[in-house]
Amino acid sequence: MNSNFEETRRRTLDLLDTTRRATRSALSHLDSQMVVHTDERAWRVRDVVGHLGVWNGEAARSLGAYAEGGEYFCMTANGVYDEYNGPAAEERKTWTMERVWAEYEASHAQLKSIIESMPAEKWEGVMVFPWNEQGTIEQLIKRMMKHETKDHCNLIIKATSLGQKGGQGQMKRTGAL
Repeated sequence: MNSNFEETRRRTLDLLDTTRRATRSALSHLDSQMVVHTDERAWRVRDVVGHLGVWNGEAARSLGAYAEGGEYFCMTANGVYDEYNGPAAEERKTWTMERVWAEYEASHAQLKSIIESMPAEKWEGVMVFPWNEQGTIEQLIKRMMKHETKDHCNLIIKATSLGQKGGQGQMKRTGAL
């Protein structure tokens, strides 16, 4: 189990680092006020970065609680994501972009730190995710990083490519978080 556990931890840490670098690369050069996709509201680049920081922070809280033998979630399993996302976005409206990026970076660092120190016996156990579903540590991180890349960053890259080619420059987002 030890070598398998260490390999899983290494892959998970690599995924965190790769995702953080890709997100920075994809978004840091864009105008923070540019609307990049819409659903119930218009999402600017700054809103997306803030959203990712918030949810990665929630994942870190869930991981930390699990490491200490508890559980944490910020909504019920049947929770309406917009009831959580809306107030979180509203709170960050007045933040500088530097503060938004700082929260994003801090949440990634927090995830990484918790993963690095997670006891071996916890890796195969079942934990509660921030949205009150259950799974393993590796499943949580994979889902969070997919949320970051596929649900947001790849959509923004596609939207900005369309904008450069004379398209609308924004797309409708599909995804729960």
